[in-house]
Amino acid sequence: MELVNPGLMWLSIGVILFVLEMAVPGFILFFFGLAAWITALGCYLFHLNLNTQLAVFLVSSLITLFSLRSVVKKVFTGDSKDDEEDSIMAKGGEKCVVSAAITPPAEGQVKFSGTFWRAEAIENIAEGEVVEIVKQKDLLITVQKIK
Repeated sequence: MELVNPGLMWLSIGVILFVLEMAVPGFILFFFGLAAWITALGCYLFHLNLNTQLAVFLVSSLITLFSLRSVVKKVFTGDSKDDEEDSIMAKGGEKCVVSAAITPPAEGQVKFSGTFWRAEAIENIAEGEVVEIVKQKDLLITVQKIK
């Protein structure tokens, strides 16, 4: 009679790895936990010796890590792209005041909602003018004169 059921042991290891995933950044331990559960399933369905259990764990870890990581990471972190525009200002139409003159190709500065932002434009805009936000990319706002 076995004192420790190997399937129960692998199931417990999987749960521990899932809990540790919440504390450790990188989204890797999740797949090791999943592999531990696959190994536990193998132990319940077949009588596997320790070497076979470790081989199943290793192979299933690698398969789940490399095949599912990008898919599952998109589900939990979102599918963002670097070229997407940011925040509510990205829609444009908001008004702000130029606090440092904008002379292309150099950047200037605008004040929007009590905060100063780096700004660019395709034409010269003097300090103190009210302008319209066209778009925002990261911390740079593109503005234009109000027509």
